[in-house]
Amino acid sequence: MKPVRLLAIFDSHTPYLAFRLNAFQEAIDARGLDDVLKLEVVLIGAEEASYGWEGEGLQKLYQMPITILSNRFRGLGMRSFLHSSVPGCLWKLFKILLRQRPKVVFVGGYDRPESMLTTLLGRLWRCKTGVWNDSKFSDAESFGKSIWLELIKSLMVARYHFYLCPGRDSADYHRFLGGRKKLALTHAWDVVDNATIGSQADDTSFDEAIAKALTVEGEYFLVPVRFIEKKNSMRVIDAYARYHERSPNESIPLVICGKGPQEEAMRAAIAKHGLTDSIKMVPWLAYEQVPRASRRSRAVLLASTHDQWGMIVNEALAAGAPVLVSNRCGAHELVRNQVNGFTFDPYDTEHLGRLFGVLTEDTELVSQMREAASSSIDGFSIDQWIQNHFDVLEHFGVLPERPAMVANKETQAVS
Repeated sequence: MKPVRLLAIFDSHTPYLAFRLNAFQEAIDARGLDDVLKLEVVLIGAEEASYGWEGEGLQKLYQMPITILSNRFRGLGMRSFLHSSVPGCLWKLFKILLRQRPKVVFVGGYDRPESMLTTLLGRLWRCKTGVWNDSKFSDAESFGKSIWLELIKSLMVARYHFYLCPGRDSADYHRFLGGRKKLALTHAWDVVDNATIGSQADDTSFDEAIAKALTVEGEYFLVPVRFIEKKNSMRVIDAYARYHERSPNESIPLVICGKGPQEEAMRAAIAKHGLTDSIKMVPWLAYEQVPRASRRSRAVLLASTHDQWGMIVNEALAAGAPVLVSNRCGAHELVRNQVNGFTFDPYDTEHLGRLFGVLTEDTELVSQMREAASSSIDGFSIDQWIQNHFDVLEHFGVLPERPAMVANKETQAVS
């Protein structure tokens, strides 16, 4: 049987991408399909600037062949179309597509030049192209919503055959743009390694280094974010000031962990409120320490005014920490109020201040939420992600059936 070629095209390397694709390859192998399904990866750039993931030694990190088109991903937005690397990347990708003739391609983002080339060129041999994406109705990444912008988006999104989204809001938005009859799956993007995060959260050997890095003793509220406007840290500081004013002797410290252009303004706001002893601003923790730091916290907070998802919420829950999540973040779909955390309006500092107070005073509720946190995300894991990708292959008739698979289906039908 001629191999069915699958291609994954993404902006640049991230540990999340490597984890997901390696898990998919392992599932292909486990199902006895490794001689039929041939998965390969194309990265537009080896690394990018926003998160600083290292782009070296990638050939060893991925369990399948990988091609890198440029040293650094150029970024998003309209200016990226004019970047000097675009023609070279498009030409390299053009040759890869013509040589491999993949049956199914998964692309990261619908608006990259490479993504649009893939879905247009692939129609020559009936290739099915789908998007990994978490855009939703309430996005405000680059431009405000307008009928003209949504029309342009619709023209681009409709070119794809299927959409792999994290939650309901995103899936509904892609159907709105691309067509109600298109395949749009949830739990198909923005998953993290829940099991490894849970293990790291149990690792007490990190405690001394975490306490030293965060400069606090005992519990704290943890805010691991980039210091940029949409992360809403200035309002978080205002909300904490309201909370601290009500109970200055009982308040739990707030630790804001990260870096970014708002750092100076944030420090000034903290000093203005007289909270330099209660609010700590520290650099990023080492990635492997974040789960344990989350577990040790009273709660992990994400207060963005808009965020397509927010995987820090997944990671916090997998680590067994309660969460406070803005209802403008896609990941608010993971939160059940008073079960594993709370959601709130990111512009309502009074409400957020009261939530700080609730989690300070009601220790029994905090204990219950900690108990529920990790299990609450069991249904949003790599298992669902993998199954959704096999469902795509089956939907488009490119998943070959082996005797073992047929027998498994018959068993399920009987049961």
